[in-house]
Amino acid sequence: MLRSSIALRSLLAAAVVVVGCQEPTTSPASAPIAPTAPGRALSAAPLTVSASAPAVDKLFGEFGRRAINAGDYVCTNSTPILDLLNADLARTLTASPEERARLLTMYNLAADLVPTYEALFFQTTATPQSFGYNGEFTTIMGKTERKVKSFWDIPSEQIQVLAMHGTMLLDTARVSLTYQVVFGEEKAAADAYAVAVRDALAASTTMNGGNYAFWTFNSVSFRYPGLDDKIVMGDGILEAFATLGFADVAPQAIFAHEFAHQIQFENEYFGDLTGVTAAEKTRYTELMADAMAAYYLTHARGEAMNQKRVEQFLQVFYQIGDCGFTSSGHHGTPNQRFKAAQFGFSVAAQFQKQGHILTSEEFHQQFLAYYPMLIAPDAATAPAAP
Repeated sequence: MLRSSIALRSLLAAAVVVVGCQEPTTSPASAPIAPTAPGRALSAAPLTVSASAPAVDKLFGEFGRRAINAGDYVCTNSTPILDLLNADLARTLTASPEERARLLTMYNLAADLVPTYEALFFQTTATPQSFGYNGEFTTIMGKTERKVKSFWDIPSEQIQVLAMHGTMLLDTARVSLTYQVVFGEEKAAADAYAVAVRDALAASTTMNGGNYAFWTFNSVSFRYPGLDDKIVMGDGILEAFATLGFADVAPQAIFAHEFAHQIQFENEYFGDLTGVTAAEKTRYTELMADAMAAYYLTHARGEAMNQKRVEQFLQVFYQIGDCGFTSSGHHGTPNQRFKAAQFGFSVAAQFQKQGHILTSEEFHQQFLAYYPMLIAPDAATAPAAP
């Protein structure tokens, strides 16, 4: 077995699973290529500290090491999106002892990681891409890719936008290769694991041949030496938010956030902070990506979406925020993330009247100026976004 099922078994006993977060962080290029939790990305090269780093370091004083509401924010596992995913899992777990065993077999063999890594390491746009269980998001993803790339000023022609499908778990050749190259398994073991995954999924009465959100509830922004730059969008994350009524905004919002990470890779913003914890670094880059996405979504020359509609989606989307203040994957609390988005909205409103699009560095500098207020504890005297 690739991993123990103890943690999952304890969670599934109550039919509650917190599914991996969907946004990426970065890790040094010198790190080994190995599986990590869903919602991770690898950086393209050793990152250097940007010119703005000294100023940013000053932000981490009395307020910088505190969450905006660390003392009074109550994190919960009951949110619309988690409730939806947990309902799917509960149906599988209670369908029959055999069906429960199939899910546990697949989870023990890291089937929830395989589609992500297979897409990142082996898929390219040389193969026509289809987004969604039945291709229903293909058109909007193509349109969104073109608009986002033309909006921001970084080189982006090389960034491949790829789909992640749970149905690939039925393809033993692709699954085995992923186990071998990414997970480091010997071929004989990898082949056996791939067959076990395929057989469990093929026999399942509830997991729809892989069109099951748990296996692909993910989106990832990716750079690594010698490999193509990629953004991967999982079927599961698109379909789940569509089920909640956000098919008109979720694809654009999620992609805009992932593209913001490509901006950070390109401009070396992942190197902004020095001498801080991994949790603080991740929170900083994630909140910046939230702000950049909101700026693009409501800018007149971006998606030009209605701010209220975007806010409705983000209120649900950002509930995947967390209170793991010391975790290397800490994205900020839901309140922090929404406040970052509100900052993006305000910048869009300020500049779009003249039809002006800020360069990525201009936006970066605006974000740096606002960041101390963003992460400061809630207070009536906290300055408002510009």
